[in-house]
Amino acid sequence: MTSPSGDSDPPRRDPEPSLLGPVGERVPDVERIAVLRANALGDFIFVLPALDALRSAYPSAEIVLLGAPWHAALWRDRPGPVDRVLVVPAAPGIRDPGPGESPGDVPGFLAAARAERFDLALQVHGGGANSNPLVAGLGARVTAGLRAEGAPPLDRWLRYVYYQHEVIRYLEVAALVGAPATTITPSLAVTAADRAEAAAVLGPPT
Repeated sequence: MTSPSGDSDPPRRDPEPSLLGPVGERVPDVERIAVLRANALGDFIFVLPALDALRSAYPSAEIVLLGAPWHAALWRDRPGPVDRVLVVPAAPGIRDPGPGESPGDVPGFLAAARAERFDLALQVHGGGANSNPLVAGLGARVTAGLRAEGAPPLDRWLRYVYYQHEVIRYLEVAALVGAPATTITPSLAVTAADRAEAAAVLGPPT
């Protein structure tokens, strides 16, 4: 195929194969990725395969989880797809305040987060009524995520379907930015500190 100028167009690249459906175009020159998922442990586990997909697709990028205080403790010195945790303030539709914690300063958080200069920001934190404005406010070059009826759109989005397997839901969001699934099984590395804490509670194995 030639362009109107007579030059040959570059060959079209087929999307990477994926067992879970189409995969979007990968975002170029990504150095830092923000992922909003600021809920409890049981809910958080479902997003781990999507984080693995992002790590595989963007191996040199820093993946920053926008989470709760307990996420920072979980990912401290733990190998895995998350490089760093940025604690989001307690706010309606984002996360409930912990014991003794006051509602947070969302405008102040966003101002500081914009200084991080995120290239890519993903919303995997519900239908988007409250979370999409927060992700859009990060100032990332490209935003992507879920959108329920009435929620504001991001740059790349897919419809939030209530009755859907949670792991598949978040893998589809990762696919929007060119990150095909590498696994559908959530996994978390166990550290020496984990084993020591377990031994202190449970005693030596019998």
